[in-house]
Amino acid sequence: MNHKSIDINQRIPLDTLYAALESHLNGSYSENYIMEQLKLEFKGENRLKKSLRIVDKIIIRNPLNAFIEENKEYIKQAIKKKHDRNLILIALLNSSFAFAFDTLQCLGKYLSVQNLVNSETIKRALSNKYGGNRATENALYSVIPMFIEAGLIKRPNLGVYQRNNDFQITSNICKLIFIESFKTNNTLDGIQEYQFRDPYFLFIAS
Repeated sequence: MNHKSIDINQRIPLDTLYAALESHLNGSYSENYIMEQLKLEFKGENRLKKSLRIVDKIIIRNPLNAFIEENKEYIKQAIKKKHDRNLILIALLNSSFAFAFDTLQCLGKYLSVQNLVNSETIKRALSNKYGGNRATENALYSVIPMFIEAGLIKRPNLGVYQRNNDFQITSNICKLIFIESFKTNNTLDGIQEYQFRDPYFLFIAS
């Protein structure tokens, strides 16, 4: 059985992604600047290079870059608010890394029918697509902390997750980018009303 590739094995702090996105929107993105930000979080040349590659892929080589350019001014306003900014950053992460998209969708699937889900359940579900190996586990523990930092989910106990009902977005552009990240992962040009029932959209449901 062929498994999907993972290609992410490092958590990136949302503050670093925010700095990268803001500089990109202002036309001043610099790998040297991003590397300085990463050095505040990580040690070791290999880890720093790996992290920079991930940031570059999320911000510079993102499949949604045309959409971002078209809506640059709206996004500049939206990222001033914490939850709006964090949802945009997660949408960009999910657009760049299918594993992150699949993980959030999987969390949504379970959390739409129960209050709590444990990491073993998520890992088993993702192993069907990505293989039950160390790389899947490493990737899972790279992206889930980013979802927690963003405020989409909470971790009431070790290895247990629940939806954060206090997460609220205020700008329409955040929702639109999140929808675009769904379309990118499903190779869709448009989206039908019934597709909004996909568990991925749990996190922007009122």
